[in-house]
Amino acid sequence: MTPHPVRTPGRLLERDAELAAIAHVFSQVLEGTGGLVVIDAPAGVGKTALLEAARAEAAEAGLLTLRARGAELERAFAYGVARQLFDDLLLAGTVDVPALFTGAARFAAPLLEVEAAGATSAPADDPFAARHALYWLTANLAAEQPLAVFVDDAHWADGASLGALAHVGHRLEGIPLALVVASRTEESHPALDAVRREAGARGTLLHLAPLGADAVAAVVRSHVRDANDALCRACHAATGGNAFLLHELVRSLDGVDPDRVPEQSPQRVTSEIAARLARLPGAAARIAAATAVLGEDVPLRQAAALAGVELSEAADAADSLVAAGVFGSAHPLEFLHPLVRAAVYAGLGPAARTRDHARGAHLLAEDGASPDRVAAQLLRCQPAADRWAYDQLVGAARLASARGASETAATYLRRALEEPAPQGLRPGLLLELAAAEAKGSDPAPAIAHLREALAGEIAVEQRFRATMLLTGLLGHTGRVPEAVDVLEEQIEALADHPELRGTAEAALANISRIDPRTRRRAARAIERMRARVEAGAERDPAVLGTISAEMGMAGEPVDRMADVAERAVVGVETTAAAAEGWSKPNAIRSLVVAERYEVALRALEQMLGESRERGAVIDVGGVFTFRSELYLHVGDLAAAEVDARALREISTAFGWPLGEGFATAVLGEVLVERGELEEAARLLADGPFAGPPGALPQVYPVVWVLLARGRLRLAEGRFAESAEELRESGRRALAIGHVNPAVGQWRSQLARALTELGRADEARRLAAEELELARRTGSRRAIGIALGGMARAHGDDVELLRDAVEVLDASQARLERARAHADLGAALRRADKGGEAREPLRRAVDLAHRSGATALEDRALAELRATGARPRRRATTGAGALTPSERRIAELAATGHQNREIAEALFVTTATVEYHLRHAYRKLGIASRTQLAGVLRG
Repeated sequence: MTPHPVRTPGRLLERDAELAAIAHVFSQVLEGTGGLVVIDAPAGVGKTALLEAARAEAAEAGLLTLRARGAELERAFAYGVARQLFDDLLLAGTVDVPALFTGAARFAAPLLEVEAAGATSAPADDPFAARHALYWLTANLAAEQPLAVFVDDAHWADGASLGALAHVGHRLEGIPLALVVASRTEESHPALDAVRREAGARGTLLHLAPLGADAVAAVVRSHVRDANDALCRACHAATGGNAFLLHELVRSLDGVDPDRVPEQSPQRVTSEIAARLARLPGAAARIAAATAVLGEDVPLRQAAALAGVELSEAADAADSLVAAGVFGSAHPLEFLHPLVRAAVYAGLGPAARTRDHARGAHLLAEDGASPDRVAAQLLRCQPAADRWAYDQLVGAARLASARGASETAATYLRRALEEPAPQGLRPGLLLELAAAEAKGSDPAPAIAHLREALAGEIAVEQRFRATMLLTGLLGHTGRVPEAVDVLEEQIEALADHPELRGTAEAALANISRIDPRTRRRAARAIERMRARVEAGAERDPAVLGTISAEMGMAGEPVDRMADVAERAVVGVETTAAAAEGWSKPNAIRSLVVAERYEVALRALEQMLGESRERGAVIDVGGVFTFRSELYLHVGDLAAAEVDARALREISTAFGWPLGEGFATAVLGEVLVERGELEEAARLLADGPFAGPPGALPQVYPVVWVLLARGRLRLAEGRFAESAEELRESGRRALAIGHVNPAVGQWRSQLARALTELGRADEARRLAAEELELARRTGSRRAIGIALGGMARAHGDDVELLRDAVEVLDASQARLERARAHADLGAALRRADKGGEAREPLRRAVDLAHRSGATALEDRALAELRATGARPRRRATTGAGALTPSERRIAELAATGHQNREIAEALFVTTATVEYHLRHAYRKLGIASRTQLAGVLRG
């Protein structure tokens, strides 16, 4: 697009400050630091002119520039803006395509219709995978040459591209990339608003003001040399300093009396375009109208065909339109400004628009245009019971869905539904539409369409899919009783299909446990599943995983539970996106609770490899959820922290509240164990988990967030608050049938708080209850923790503490072993048995140090010194000096992973990897990664 003039010869008017701000971002990019700029202003104020001036500066500074522009007619094109950005570059053949599409970026190749070795489509069931791939494609390109990406008219960009822009804009740290986005202030889209917020918080947000009186006068006098002050003031008053309207006004100023300028109001200016077309040859008006219908960058032959004009005549008409200031380009055809196109399009009547868009759709299809270009025309037509139009829209929707552009797919399918769908195809179309809508931010339309589908005649497989999707959406939005209603009704409809009914019953059990009001409604289904499992007749991994979870919640013997869980895990491939896909994670968690850590870890590593191979971001997050909990159980706080932070990064970047809850709980526990109470308080008591315990959201992970908050308050010595947090954690756990102390030790923690508050009887009752339940499970870790709680409730009973040490020493729970030895040593020291206390305290110091539990190590050291011993804190040198993030990154680097691979694996930026490696080298006293393996082994 040719920008309308806000210039006088040689300079851009009143934009020096904005250009300076953007140039500063370019200078940062050249130093290796990315930056985001958003230019926000009403239509016609001069965003495009500023963007073009900034692009020229970027190119002059040596940055590689990519540009794209949203267009009103093309906002439904799946990844249309993303493809614009890379098309010219890839067509030019100046980049190393195999190098560009390596790692996670390989999943972007099909989105851009690029052939690259190893390229594969991102999983359509993961709405975040495609934008993650585009982020890494952009990062790969920026690694080759500092990059500036310009997106004009972003308010018309397709939703899939906007989501990718928001993701890139949030992760610019350390990437030499300037992202410059221009949009209309009055337009809104959730992803565009996220980009604006990011620019306001950590980037540069520019609000363009209209031109002032002096600038208007300069523009007027550049066209009318002898214009007096009165005429300039009148032009300023008539246009309000809007650069586009001013441009249109000054075209007709010759001989105009200043008193008549107000007649040239914005409405008159836009109507002047129609008058201008009327003065041109008839072919010009038809070519302009055809171009307005077909959209942006229109080939002359297509406009000529739609307008019914000979090609040579069309070429003359296009030139005359450029000369008249209607077109900005004749090759391809392009309007001077979107407002000009809007004026031309508005001049067409509704019937003419429908007719021309329908003809345009057929014309483009015959010309071999992409399905989304054809569908974009059909979106502007009135429904006409046209089977051809229906097929085109559904085909475009399926292509968009395969690319992960669910918002675009839903737009096409809604229009196909209105066509209407042919007899018998409506239920299937409703299901497709709901599946696309379910991936958006508002589930209400998907829920309505799924209810409609289930109310009609529908094939049994479709009924099953609709049931799983509908109940999942209702469960995630807190409408659990409604979800249970649907499952109870549909399970009966699946009575003759046991291969489907079992999975539906598993879903009923999993969803009903979210809400205490519905928990008992799954009892009969659970009994039926349990009977089949115990009879050895059940093979469905969804059922096996569910029953293992039920056994774990109920506190049944861990060996029996683990046997069922292993049957659900071995050889099963699942994705977290499907309702039945949570069977494997449920089973793996059961293995963790049963202390079969090696089996669980192998299964998690297998899942992680499969998920990364598929590019499935949420599935990777699911692995981090359960692996971080496993590491917490075995006392590897450094590894737990790395996984929890990676999970938190995924959850916050992609809007996944369940993942954020689990990440917060695990990371909170780690920080408390390390004595970093201020950071733990910021994490656990601010943000989405701020507020009184009873006011927190009724979602599953909050049980463990409250447990972590209770432990934090204990560590802070705020015992009454701790008791309140822990009671609420216990109340929520019991309400959904979570009685097993191997999953959450709220009773022993609450007993400790109550002991400090002088309420010994209640503390002893709770401690005894936890010990009884723990012994029933047979979990060594749970029994040892419960014995420690019982000992504290009875005044640090030494014999109970000896029992705790004996049980835990036979387990792999290193951190809890350290705690038990520390508690025993402290109790012996207070009983004036200092000599006997030293050995368990020395053991506690060693185990706590190896676990990374700084707070416990400090306490054990203090107690050891109080016995008269003179220990020194173990020197933190070598690998022991590394932070958890440094350690994980160094380990990956030592096994041959490159920085970019490490960043992809941990969901951090390459700059973060480089930063941590530099610090790791310094602490380890080495100069390069070739020395890492030997030092870490040592």
